[in-house]
Amino acid sequence: MTVELIPVIEIGYNNQDVPTPGKYPYWDYAELWDKYNSDSYKKAGFKDELKPYLAGSSFYRLSEITDNNLTKLVIDHTQEMRDGKYEREQASALFGGYVLRIDGHDKYFPQCCGDLSDIHYWEKLTNGKDGFYAGHPQPQVKIEADKIILDFSVDEYDEHFVPTPKEVVVSLEILSLKTAIEIAKKELETFEIRIEKINRDNNLNIDKICELLIWNDENYL
Repeated sequence: MTVELIPVIEIGYNNQDVPTPGKYPYWDYAELWDKYNSDSYKKAGFKDELKPYLAGSSFYRLSEITDNNLTKLVIDHTQEMRDGKYEREQASALFGGYVLRIDGHDKYFPQCCGDLSDIHYWEKLTNGKDGFYAGHPQPQVKIEADKIILDFSVDEYDEHFVPTPKEVVVSLEILSLKTAIEIAKKELETFEIRIEKINRDNNLNIDKICELLIWNDENYL
């Protein structure tokens, strides 16, 4: 079994007065939603094209986001905090999270309120700890010996997973997930270097910026 945890950032900018396609779900009308997202990003001031991880979605692999676009993301994401509109403790890591991919097939995408610091939750799973949370809705989790079982049945609030998982129950090996986490963390460490440079080059003066935008360790001690 080959398990991957692929870090992605969710890029919104749906407040640019660009008419929405009005056809759902986005993965069935990917071309319309890709154009909508592209038009929104251009209007918002992104300099380069953005290619989504999944057609029609707003998820983007870290390595495929250009320096120009990442600079805008970091500046925009931290603007209100830097302006003093809220405290650092109220700030979140960059939105998105991790695509769970098993044997070359995407099984689970980040859900609402997920962010890059959710790497800690995946680590907790490999340590046999309950309390998995990486946005909502969330799967029911069962840990049995050397396996983790994720159940994507609709939760008690009738909240549906987006995109809809092709399998209701997914099983993965703990050791394979541990390997996937280590690989994902190496990608995050490369991402750190880019963010630190943006912090310096743009005089953002954000102390421990990667702790804030990626790891957010203080929330998971």
